[in-house]
Amino acid sequence: MNSDLCLGIASKNGTFEIATLDHGKISVVMRFPATGMGIEAIRCFLTSYGHPVRLAVAGVTALSLALALGNVPGRETFIVSSTIANQAVALAHYAEHTA
Repeated sequence: MNSDLCLGIASKNGTFEIATLDHGKISVVMRFPATGMGIEAIRCFLTSYGHPVRLAVAGVTALSLALALGNVPGRETFIVSSTIANQAVALAHYAEHTA
């Protein structure tokens, strides 16, 4: 899947740290609370983007976050061990290079 947008989401210390990688360049890093409101904010962002998106998620709530975001056409989600990558930027690069 070719994707213009890759996201890395690190779940730690009660927050979701998110980095977006657009055409190979980090465009934004943001933080949301690791609550239902934070999940809904991520879901709204992904829904509004509209292009194929790749996500790499790591951390304490990675599995539950991936399940909460759901299985959507045009989206690939990778659950990554924190020993491989535990920072949002590194996870975004992981998503970009995973084919």
